[in-house]
Amino acid sequence: MRRIGWVLLVLLTLGTGSCGGNDDTGGGETLLEVVLHHGNNSRPYMPLPAEVAKQIKGALATVGIDAEIRMVEWTPYLDMVQNGEHQMALLGWSADIPDADNFLHVLLHKDNATPGSANNISFYKSDEVSAKLSEARLIGDDARRMQLYREAQQMIFDDVPMVPLVYTDKMIAHRKEFGTIAVEKMNHPMLRLVSQPKDGSLVYLRGNDSTKLDPGDVTDGESSKVVEQIFDQLIRFKSGTVEVEPSLATAWSHSEDRKTWVFTIREGVTFHDGTKLDGAAVANAFERQRDPEHPHHFDDGVWSYWQNLFGFIEKVEVGSNPMEVVFRCKEPAPPFFIPMLAAFNTSIPSPAALTKYGKKFRRNPVGTGPFKFVSWKSGEEIKLERNDDYWDGAPTLKTVFFRVSDNPTIRSTRLMAGEQADLIDNLDPQTVPDLDAHADVSLVRAPGINVGYLAMNTQKPPFDDPRVREAVALALSKPRIVKFAYQGLARPATTPVPPTMPGHHEGIVDRKRDAKKARALLEEALK
Repeated sequence: MRRIGWVLLVLLTLGTGSCGGNDDTGGGETLLEVVLHHGNNSRPYMPLPAEVAKQIKGALATVGIDAEIRMVEWTPYLDMVQNGEHQMALLGWSADIPDADNFLHVLLHKDNATPGSANNISFYKSDEVSAKLSEARLIGDDARRMQLYREAQQMIFDDVPMVPLVYTDKMIAHRKEFGTIAVEKMNHPMLRLVSQPKDGSLVYLRGNDSTKLDPGDVTDGESSKVVEQIFDQLIRFKSGTVEVEPSLATAWSHSEDRKTWVFTIREGVTFHDGTKLDGAAVANAFERQRDPEHPHHFDDGVWSYWQNLFGFIEKVEVGSNPMEVVFRCKEPAPPFFIPMLAAFNTSIPSPAALTKYGKKFRRNPVGTGPFKFVSWKSGEEIKLERNDDYWDGAPTLKTVFFRVSDNPTIRSTRLMAGEQADLIDNLDPQTVPDLDAHADVSLVRAPGINVGYLAMNTQKPPFDDPRVREAVALALSKPRIVKFAYQGLARPATTPVPPTMPGHHEGIVDRKRDAKKARALLEEALK
């Protein structure tokens, strides 16, 4: 989700020959000057964003585009791109639900291009593509849905609002003393499942701090990886799979038209503040996201996940008894509705804590999850402690620390040395062989459900011209990006939907780098 994944911003002054061997040059003078932004945070789909930017800058220079690279700190970077204040930006996306809709609808539907909350940061507004994606949400015929996704991907490929760059594996590394920690397909590591040492502490060393810990208003991965430890959802993903199982809901049913859904809430669950979970608390978690007049819908919140995923819901309310909750929909819920309820933004917060803290709940989260929030030192550390009354059994670990080191090489070095690092992610590709060979470290990897991409703001010159966007796509060499920025630990991407996801269009043949054609398109567009 998660979480939106963005990348890179280091101000680089690079010559045209700094791209690691782009020798297929178009030659000639500079035709166009643009700005390429990236965030300062490493992500699973882009652990070294500065290196990716370096490759892109060098490739563009060979076709007459001078790209100035600018790095922005993580939180203001997210605000900047969601408000459309960029020309080009390096971004990425990791699946929140196991469906192609989570890539195509979220990243490219016109409804998700609203400044201030946009996940469609290409601000791509194709009526035809959006109609196909909307239709795919309404039908139960899986074969027809997959066909609509393929058609949409072909149109997106032709329009070039973005250039998909890479698909990567998900990788983590941890000290062997903690037993087995799985790479989760849909989540970050589930620390409630760490089996040893008994009453131990674990330091999760990550690339950046969280922005806030209010699950309904979170959009970034560094926040969601903490949220997932503090809160529960109605449904959850089984470890290591995309299958779902009951969590705070024990059973559910729906009407024949799929517009009414009833969930039975688990009995005997309490929030970390001692208040009881019931249908009203669950309804509150969703209504505060849906209703701008709700007392817990804070006026400076983004609430983008609700806008991107749950616009079909008309109201959520208590059912026929206090331990039931009813979702009433304006249209049939999509076929992937149940997995949607396992996403981190559907976590259930304590209504009493929301009332007590107001907007300060963002730094004082209270859920029902396996770990309780203790403290937060901005830019340094978030501390959690075990919830001994957890409904699914108290975790083995007693304490969890989320600490920050923005350099992935340093994170790997500290893990191997056992220096305040027990678990790391977003690994530096150059350190992977050393991590894999280290006697005290377990390196874990699995096929990822993600994409790293270059977005072009289609509502701003020069990228409102599709010829310029195609020229950018023709200038890039994805194999070179994989070689020099990922050390070979990635695969070139063709569409926004990764091949690990049903609905991926395997029939699309990617453009080959063609600097001369790219320059000709630019010259034509700039006449």
